[in-house]
Amino acid sequence: MFLNPQGLLEDSNQPELLKEQEKRNGHSSYKESIFANTNFEKNMSYFHIMGHDEPHAIRRKQILQKHPEIKILFGPDLMSAWLGVGIVLAQFWCINFFATTNWLWYLVSSYCIGAVLSHALHALMHDFTHYLCFESMQYNKLMAIFLNFGQGVPSAITFGRYHSDHHTFMNLPDLDPDLPSQWEIDHVKGPLLKFLFMLFLPLFYSLRPMFIRPLVPNKYEILNLVSIIISNSLIYIYMGPSALGWLILSTYFGLSIHPLAAHLITEHYEFINRLETYNYLGIANFLILNLGYHTEHHDFPNIPWSRLPLVKKIAPEFYDQLPYHTNYTLAILAYIFDGYMGPFSRIVRKELKLNGKTK
Repeated sequence: MFLNPQGLLEDSNQPELLKEQEKRNGHSSYKESIFANTNFEKNMSYFHIMGHDEPHAIRRKQILQKHPEIKILFGPDLMSAWLGVGIVLAQFWCINFFATTNWLWYLVSSYCIGAVLSHALHALMHDFTHYLCFESMQYNKLMAIFLNFGQGVPSAITFGRYHSDHHTFMNLPDLDPDLPSQWEIDHVKGPLLKFLFMLFLPLFYSLRPMFIRPLVPNKYEILNLVSIIISNSLIYIYMGPSALGWLILSTYFGLSIHPLAAHLITEHYEFINRLETYNYLGIANFLILNLGYHTEHHDFPNIPWSRLPLVKKIAPEFYDQLPYHTNYTLAILAYIFDGYMGPFSRIVRKELKLNGKTK
């Protein structure tokens, strides 16, 4: 590691764990706590700059060479559509049931039930924006909009556009909308402010991309907005304002300081020196529809959520040794109270390379 001319910590080597993979030396799985070594050398005024190539592209190429049979996992899964319809209907039943309860049950049910259902819709929406349900791109977009009926927020199409940038420009400053802003690095410090950051994470998560790299709204985003305005108006008129409030509050909780929302921190924050993507392996994957298999997802974004666990079974030598999270609640607490973790805890690459050329 060294300081570059701007005084920022930089590392031009390949990540050590990626090197171990390339050697395929058969090391056993990573056993140490993922929170044990966050206090490595770092500059807390910016991200960890590294000059290596995007690791998922490297691993994808290696897996395809050794395990070409993995291609059988590619392609859409129609089950996602049926599951999405079922969850939206379940959410509307809950709206009708809990909207008239006392304030305590109102809040508890929105956090413990509504947020879980809303987050499952978010996970499905993520798959639809990768076009992994129907063969038709248009049908996937329309289904993603339908899922927003169970959330009360017109986020599907806009999320899909920015999420595509996250995959295309992963960890490239000013291009990857998943990277925290410089304002966040400068101001979100200490346990209190990091707690508030987690509390207002839906606002940071949804508004940040519009400041970093704003996109002109397209016709599907307008359709998304109009559809949710109509849906929310019908809920307000026929079920009451408390019903609409319960729905939106559930969606907010589902992406706020909630154990299931912790994947927004665990996926790419640098808990282990020089490793930029992490899995979560645990029971919560049942509720978040395998979002925890995030390394496999970035390696093969054309594999639907239902088949992601099979990637590791086909190519275990590429995944068994990688560190992973097992407890989302502990991850949130570690992020808030560990002074070595913060918005700066991300890896970025210096250059954007397309078709072998530096841009």
